[in-house]
Amino acid sequence: MGQSAEPTETSAERPLSRKRRQTQTRLLDAALDAFAERGFQGTSVEEICERAGFSRGAFYSNYSSKTELFIALYHRQSETILGALAKRASPSGQPVPHDLETVVRQILAAVPHDRRWYLINTEFALHAVRNPSAAATFAAARGRVRTIFAESLTEVLGRMDLELTVPAEDLARWLWAMSEGGTAQSYMEPQRLAPNDLIMQVAPLLLGAVTKPS
Repeated sequence: MGQSAEPTETSAERPLSRKRRQTQTRLLDAALDAFAERGFQGTSVEEICERAGFSRGAFYSNYSSKTELFIALYHRQSETILGALAKRASPSGQPVPHDLETVVRQILAAVPHDRRWYLINTEFALHAVRNPSAAATFAAARGRVRTIFAESLTEVLGRMDLELTVPAEDLARWLWAMSEGGTAQSYMEPQRLAPNDLIMQVAPLLLGAVTKPS
């Protein structure tokens, strides 16, 4: 079902009271469970409201559509992952190793993997491929997260006295593609691969090829 291409005020732009923040958290939690069980397309706004214990009015006073709700869920999940990466990349009081493979393994080991979220995210990506408006919204959300990741990666490499020979945004996109592809293979062949196996093998080689001493 198509989404309106007209710009709307998003929940991220509205000032949040404590009560509204709690309402949004309950709606997001309910949506995560519903999307995981029934899929993005198979879940109605009414079902999300019922699970959260709210009316449709409460839903639409916080989110204009299921797409906006998913994007809020995406940002929440991304913040969790980026926070884990930042904590592992910059351990308090500890020097950064000057071995790329060690650094990559330390950082990737911090990435939480949730099969449930992977299914939800992948289904929405397919929805976005078929829906230009959803694609634009999703691409913008992914782009913001990718930019934060690229900046953090550049900072870590700088503390290793390394600099990139390619744009950081490009490298972030390559690593992202490897991570998503490797995760998909691991869920299809769990007896052969763990979610991080492929990117842990390839990322150090890629980083070694696109960095130089600063």
